[in-house]
Amino acid sequence: MEYLNDTGLLLEQPDDSYKFSSDAIALGNYVQCRPTDTVIDVGCGTGVLSLLIADNCHPNQIISVDINPAATEQLKKNLQLNHDRLSSTNFTILTADARQLHTLRPNQVADVIVCNPPYFTTGKKPHNTNRQLARHADTLSLTELATLCTKNVKYGGIIYFCYPANQIAQAITIFENENFRIKEIKLLSNHKGVYLAIFKAKKGGGHHTTMLV
Repeated sequence: MEYLNDTGLLLEQPDDSYKFSSDAIALGNYVQCRPTDTVIDVGCGTGVLSLLIADNCHPNQIISVDINPAATEQLKKNLQLNHDRLSSTNFTILTADARQLHTLRPNQVADVIVCNPPYFTTGKKPHNTNRQLARHADTLSLTELATLCTKNVKYGGIIYFCYPANQIAQAITIFENENFRIKEIKLLSNHKGVYLAIFKAKKGGGHHTTMLV
């Protein structure tokens, strides 16, 4: 059992799952949304982002999607652990390939999409299937993420995602090609220097980007 914040939000993770990192916490705490919003958490895993966003922002609805049934089952348990404090948000949990989400929810679009995408493209893959699904980009490339966002977020809607800082130019290009404008980039650092960027993109937004450190 882990505490996600200093107010006692709880997360339980199986031993064989990919453990959440400080990156996911930073992204979850960066997201902003309104009480009337519908939020989609793409690749929700065991629920780090869904739980933090519900606790911080209290949106009307969160749709949590993951291709891994073990992850979505654990998310259901984590919602029960925190039921009293998250009761103002309606949760829908889908075990599905997020790339096909538009076919599961035709003519329904969200106000906000959030994703901590898998971005490892090289190196040895974990033998554990749960960890492999969470970490490697062959399960959801950044181009595929941008495409599914186009299909599932309304015009003027907001996308939050993180990606390696040394690939900022690639991320901007991919989302620009899908008519998203990068509005904010927040850089995260560790003892080795800047390593990660958190992006806020707007569908159909103007060309103005703010850099945050």
